[in-house]
Amino acid sequence: MKILITGTNRGLGKFLHKQFPNADTLTRDNHINEFKDKKYDLIIHCAASVTHLTWQDEIPYSFYYDNVFLTKKLVGIPHKKFVYISSIDQQKISPYGITKKISESIVKENANDYQIIRPTGLLGKEMKKNTFQKILHNETIALTSNSIMNYVLYDDVLDVINSKDSGIIILSANGSVTMKEVADIFNNDIKFGDIYFDINADSYDSILKNSSIDNINKYMDKYEK
Repeated sequence: MKILITGTNRGLGKFLHKQFPNADTLTRDNHINEFKDKKYDLIIHCAASVTHLTWQDEIPYSFYYDNVFLTKKLVGIPHKKFVYISSIDQQKISPYGITKKISESIVKENANDYQIIRPTGLLGKEMKKNTFQKILHNETIALTSNSIMNYVLYDDVLDVINSKDSGIIILSANGSVTMKEVADIFNNDIKFGDIYFDINADSYDSILKNSSIDNINKYMDKYEK
């Protein structure tokens, strides 16, 4: 099976490359023209600029390229199945949310067999430093104690990719969690900030049986013991 994975320097893309070690990889170190004449059974597009800019910010061209134009180029590479890692943030009227929504439309229009996966917060060994890891290591965070997050695992994304499901797949845990509840799991006395955040995942029907707390415990059992 011939596979191409983007965004393999870190995060979900790095994790997936470990699961498909013989896959071709597209990172900033190579050029998409290297792949345009190849034929793939599966393309998994993870690469993205996830900086949460506002419309008042000066938005660089690289943000649009990574989140929109690259998607358009990738779907032009011959393939049988295309997996696009989107986000539930596609519902938001923000630069990041809008680019995700546009890329989803590009995939729908140009790929015959596709999965558009909209995950909530992702947990995996390869993730970059984030609020979850700051809480884990007893560091100050910017969010309030009652901010709400929803966590799924990299393994959950892999299960979806390996399934026969197609179309738009919302990947959320069956139950969200507050930042205070996360801190309590680790028995850490966290200094919280004043930014309130609600991922609003409980408004979606979950395809997962595990709760966010279940997934945190699974992550800890696998990687932190």
